[in-house]
Amino acid sequence: MTSALSGRGSKINFLGRWQYVPPSIIVAFTLALILVPLATLVYFSFRSGTPWEPGELTLDNYINAYTDPQTYSIFLNTAILATFSTAISIVVAVFFAYLTERTDLPFRNLAWGLMLIPMAMPGLLFAVSWTFLLSPQIGIFNVWIREISSWFGVIISSGPFNIYGGMGYMIFLEGLRGVTTAFLIIVGGVRAMDPSLEEAARASGASNLTTQFRVTLPLLAPIILAATIYSFMTHLESLEIPIIIGLPAKVFVFPSYIFFSTQRYTPPEYGLSSALSAAFLILSILLVFWYRRVVGQSGRHATVTGKGYRPRIIRLGRWRGFFFSIFVVYFTLSIGAPAVSLIWSSLLPIPMAPSLELIEDLSFQHYFEVFNDPDILDASWNTILVAIGAGTLTMVLSLTTAWVIVRNKVKGGGILDGITFVPQAIPGIVIAVAFIYLFLQPPMSHLNLFGTLTIIVLGMTVSYLAFGSRTMNGALSQIHVELEEAGTTSGAKWRSVMQKIVLPLLLPAFISGWIWVATHALRNFSIPLLLTSRENKVISVIMWHSWDDGYPGQTAAIGVCLIIGLGFFAVGGRWLVVKLSRQEAG
Repeated sequence: MTSALSGRGSKINFLGRWQYVPPSIIVAFTLALILVPLATLVYFSFRSGTPWEPGELTLDNYINAYTDPQTYSIFLNTAILATFSTAISIVVAVFFAYLTERTDLPFRNLAWGLMLIPMAMPGLLFAVSWTFLLSPQIGIFNVWIREISSWFGVIISSGPFNIYGGMGYMIFLEGLRGVTTAFLIIVGGVRAMDPSLEEAARASGASNLTTQFRVTLPLLAPIILAATIYSFMTHLESLEIPIIIGLPAKVFVFPSYIFFSTQRYTPPEYGLSSALSAAFLILSILLVFWYRRVVGQSGRHATVTGKGYRPRIIRLGRWRGFFFSIFVVYFTLSIGAPAVSLIWSSLLPIPMAPSLELIEDLSFQHYFEVFNDPDILDASWNTILVAIGAGTLTMVLSLTTAWVIVRNKVKGGGILDGITFVPQAIPGIVIAVAFIYLFLQPPMSHLNLFGTLTIIVLGMTVSYLAFGSRTMNGALSQIHVELEEAGTTSGAKWRSVMQKIVLPLLLPAFISGWIWVATHALRNFSIPLLLTSRENKVISVIMWHSWDDGYPGQTAAIGVCLIIGLGFFAVGGRWLVVKLSRQEAG
């Protein structure tokens, strides 16, 4: 049977048939959305002046950037932060992945679910909450430690911890924040590993500890390496913790220095930021291709055979309570204490450590101020519009691009797949700088998009395309091409096939991806920080300005409302996906 969609491995002249013009246009738009801003950024890194008044071609930006000793200090700080934060995230993630999947840890199913809860707190709020906990004078933990030490006659006037004390605190917080993502990457490999290899080791006389180090960890090495690279890329682009904790301590990393040079310098140093961003872009691309190569080779280490597969549960014996207490400590530090500190601080006129004497001072005054502030209400509505726009545009582009890649319609599908993944390693603030250069120059400046919600949506779409395309690639691979062949054989055009066959079958995965993108867009900070305007602020920027202007109680109140909203959004979205999945199965 001859058909436009003749099989999984078939190739057709993608541009040779007019009915495939729509996906061609969408793919071309996707590539342009990624490549044109980045190319513009690199080009203007060789020009003097500003994005709105560029000067002549020059190497001065690079000379000024790379002859400044501070540049190398910043890159070193960035490498230290990303490396040690990644180490903490991976070690903790592997530890809990193994405990929840392969041992009889008490309440291990509950613990598995609780590992996901820290994702509900945006990075900006996570950093703010830890200032409430470890501020040297009024930090909750510090106050309690000083009170307890005074019982033993030890008087401590300040501290003993200081959240603004330097790189160590930033590494600790980044490491904690990155555990959940690493856990989700690693836990599947732990669950799927064939236990017969471990059984063979034990049968030969190896102890449990020897088996873990000589058999289990080597088998998990590919997926751990993939998680390590992914985690490293994520920590490289982090802005929230460096801007809240690092700026007061004058500890700069790459993203926070880009912010500082474009927002706090007078005049703004866009040439410096573009030169630094161009170099960082090369590093990001190298990391992306290394990650893809590691993931592509991980199949060589597959150990699940299917026949008689059943994971062996390791008995912890008298250590069950000890390991469960470790999980409780982690959960307390990663989400429990930060959430409580936010709620408590939002109810007080000024942040103070909890005590019975302060109960009478608790009030909802900050919440009343939030709900009666027109700027905050407008920002909330803008944030919802941005989330809807970014979620929809990202998933539409991802679905179309995935269809082209998976169905193998064009040569170079692997290159297209690689390009859509490149933004994963590019810091959001670099994407924002690239969009500034692009949309302040003709011909794009004639569209008057700079300072609008549209440019924020486009920036976030670039940032989330890597996730969206991976989600759709995996889902589309599960749909046999014969279903599309039946549609084209009956005379349906590409758009009808996608709307009436492909999309309904992919709806649960499509909506899941949409929810993920929209949820992250609701909390995104780095991209709108540079692209927003006074008339089109979003809630994350409002929180930053509230904090930067010295209103911690109001910041906490906004944050609590945001977390509650994200929770309802995620639960509602999960209910919808489950309902659609059941309907499809039925």
